[in-house]
Amino acid sequence: MTRSNTSTLIGAMPVILLSLIISANVGAVESKQATDKAAPLTQSYTWYNGDREQQVWLNPHLVAEFNPSLQGKSTVKSIIPSASVLPAKHQHMAIRFWQMDNADETTIRNLKAKHPQGKYSAVMHDGPSSKGRMRALPGNIIVYLNPGWSEAEVHNWLASHNLEIAKKLAIGSNVYVIKTNPGLEALDTANILYRSGEVKAAFPDWWQEATTR
Repeated sequence: MTRSNTSTLIGAMPVILLSLIISANVGAVESKQATDKAAPLTQSYTWYNGDREQQVWLNPHLVAEFNPSLQGKSTVKSIIPSASVLPAKHQHMAIRFWQMDNADETTIRNLKAKHPQGKYSAVMHDGPSSKGRMRALPGNIIVYLNPGWSEAEVHNWLASHNLEIAKKLAIGSNVYVIKTNPGLEALDTANILYRSGEVKAAFPDWWQEATTR
């Protein structure tokens, strides 16, 4: 190696070392962010899969937007300018996920108030970690009524609860999709009906992630 080449290599070493230090720091930050995102979830909700009690855990940093639109995007950015869309691998044609510092019910109410046509929901996980399969509530619940009820009895019961049928399912007698708003209202309505003892089963018409990440 010539003296000139040796001098060039020596001169470049501080730059190389600086690059390695920066890379290490960036890696540490990214590692911390990944750890933060996978931190244990603390707030759980109950739902009933038939007569089986199930738990889901709230992700406090995600909001699901169903049937995403340009107006939906501008609404989110106007209320939470720092909100960002999750990478493409998390997106689906009918749903967009927004990541933000605080995705509580107040935030979702504000989104709905500014964009009433929008469909926003809290995001849940099947386990107490953000690595668990995601669920969200696009609206509507599935209700199994008394199979012996006549059509008139079904409609009388619906009227007494101010409920409306979205459609009847061909999976048994008196199984219906009942209309609700998106979000936690759907979960609350299903739980109230099941706990009343008036129905055989009641649970949200969940959107579910096909596979875990």
